Amino acid sequence: MTLQAGDPFPDLTLESLEGPVRLSERWRGRPLVIVFMRHFGCAFCREYLIQLSRGYEELRAAGGEVVAIFQYRAQPTVSFCRSRGVPFECLGDPDRAGYRAVGLGRGERKEYFGLHVTRMWLRAAKSGAFVGKPQGDIAQRPGTFVVDQGGEVVLAHYNRSSPDNRAMPALLEALKRPTLRPRA
Repeated sequence: MTLQAGDPFPDLTLESLEGPVRLSERWRGRPLVIVFMRHFGCAFCREYLIQLSRGYEELRAAGGEVVAIFQYRAQPTVSFCRSRGVPFECLGDPDRAGYRAVGLGRGERKEYFGLHVTRMWLRAAKSGAFVGKPQGDIAQRPGTFVVDQGGEVVLAHYNRSSPDNRAMPALLEALKRPTLRPRA
């Protein structure tokens, strides 16, 4: 099962340092870019955090907010994000129930190892994102979603490989769609 534009996004409950957070609390005020990450050691997740951090103000100016979700408890997730200067909220999903609810399964070995991925590691390293110590399920697939204030999926991107993160222009375009205007 994968989500498509127009589908309702599941109202996930995730971990924050302040306690459980329902994602619907985050998308009620403005559209939400929801990014599911692989693991702390993933160079491509680190690269994506850099890109999203650099483009954060532009995403906010387009009307959106961003949240990153990792497969760990809240404390290590927030510590990881803070140590990298991530300006948006990072939430934990240690049971990976949210990953399953949106259809993000486990990838095959070829998706995160091989010549193509090695070339992409070099690209990531140039941006300052280096491979770290793998922790958790390194085969967990990542994905990016844009959800409007009513909880409807506007954009659903399921990575086909580890470096296949959704580009900033596509996120900005999704945030500018007419369906994202506040509902009366």
